[in-house]
Amino acid sequence: MPAGATTENLSLSSHHVAHGLAGLFLRFEDWLTARASARALYRMDDAALHDIALSRSDVERVNDTARKAPWRH
Repeated sequence: MPAGATTENLSLSSHHVAHGLAGLFLRFEDWLTARASARALYRMDDAALHDIALSRSDVERVNDTARKAPWRH
């Protein structure tokens, strides 16, 4: 499986459409989930990443995306 297809499934945000305060809380929850996923990928060794068809550069790209604050999306 190509790494692009694999990371595509690791969508870091469901992009909630709610507005106002509820929307802010939902985006914040998405951001927290993305950060947790990014940290889990970062802790994996190269062999484990290879098993799921990812490279260290894929992990860095995912982590860069997860670092963005929810209000900057």
